[in-house]
Amino acid sequence: MRWLATALTVAAYTGSGLAQDSALPATYFEGAKITVNERARADGFMRVRVVPENGTPREATFAIERRMKENELAKGIADALNAVLGPEYVADKDAGEHVKIHKKSRDAANFSVEITFNAPGFAVILDE
Repeated sequence: MRWLATALTVAAYTGSGLAQDSALPATYFEGAKITVNERARADGFMRVRVVPENGTPREATFAIERRMKENELAKGIADALNAVLGPEYVADKDAGEHVKIHKKSRDAANFSVEITFNAPGFAVILDE
């Protein structure tokens, strides 16, 4: 019986954390630019979430390998995003370390961008 009480407590706590996340403020863009600085110093992952205003989030995750350069990281972001963005949005990588996410049509909703990564050594800048 004790394990059931513990499980319910954990479930209630986890549920309240999820509700709290949805209440966080967000900035919505017509277009956004992700810039990668430096190289990765360890293996890990990066997750980029594009969240249309009042829409369903699109999430892309890719593996980061130690010593990946900024251009390789930017290519990984663009490739992973384009696999999940669907017909409304596109991610374009320039010749360097920049990835631009934008709407394919004016009718598409503005979007927010969330970035999570766990490999040290590089920095990510999100800009309009």
